[in-house]
Amino acid sequence: MKIERIRAVLGVWAPMAIGFLILVTSLNFYFNANLPGDVESWRLVCSAGAIFVGGVLLLSTYGRYAKAKEARREAAVPRSSAAPATTPREPTDEGRENDNKDR
Repeated sequence: MKIERIRAVLGVWAPMAIGFLILVTSLNFYFNANLPGDVESWRLVCSAGAIFVGGVLLLSTYGRYAKAKEARREAAVPRSSAAPATTPREPTDEGRENDNKDR
């Protein structure tokens, strides 16, 4: 039980927290940085790159979390070993007499 909680923190919540921290830091940089005039045009480029990295980190971590949660849910549901019963269909010869007319 303890190892599962550690895995959850390190595998899901820590990367999500880091991604959120990257997003907040990049937005703070974009709105509050005092840059000299010659590098002012790079403000959006640097912020957009950091926002992209933080967003990808958040989305990929959430995707792994959702996939693992769904796998755990499917593993908890017992599956029946018997195949579903189907009703046998009677063979019909409808349309077969027209198949051999051209030959």
